[in-house]
Amino acid sequence: MKSITYSFSVLLSFILIMPFMAHAQEEEEIYTVVEQTPQFPGGEKARVDFIKNNLEYPESARKNNVEGTVYITFVVEKDGSVTEVEILRGIEENCNKAALEVVKSMPKWKPGKQRGKPVRVQFNMPIRFKLQDVKEEAEKNKETKEKH
Repeated sequence: MKSITYSFSVLLSFILIMPFMAHAQEEEEIYTVVEQTPQFPGGEKARVDFIKNNLEYPESARKNNVEGTVYITFVVEKDGSVTEVEILRGIEENCNKAALEVVKSMPKWKPGKQRGKPVRVQFNMPIRFKLQDVKEEAEKNKETKEKH
């Protein structure tokens, strides 16, 4: 009789605790698809401008004519902070580091939501390194300095 009572007690405890365990796991889940996606402050154009203004094209990559796209993945947390920044596919060590640094330096995003509540969302982002863009930017800066 004691073993039946003990077994019933353990089973009952397990049944009562399970909903709380499931709820804790749900809170930690990282979503890839959500009802409302995370938004960079100011929108997509502001995100592109942020990267353009803050991404350092490594000198060694320029000298070696390295171009390409670094694919980054990260998590936008419930509070909008950017965490778990990693390279999905890189092109060259210094470009990879520069891409990681610019993503890590981003301000807080507007978090993604599922069923009206903020959730953790995985976000993938390409960061393009193109020498022509760097040359055009240098020419614009030179023209601006000459006018002043």
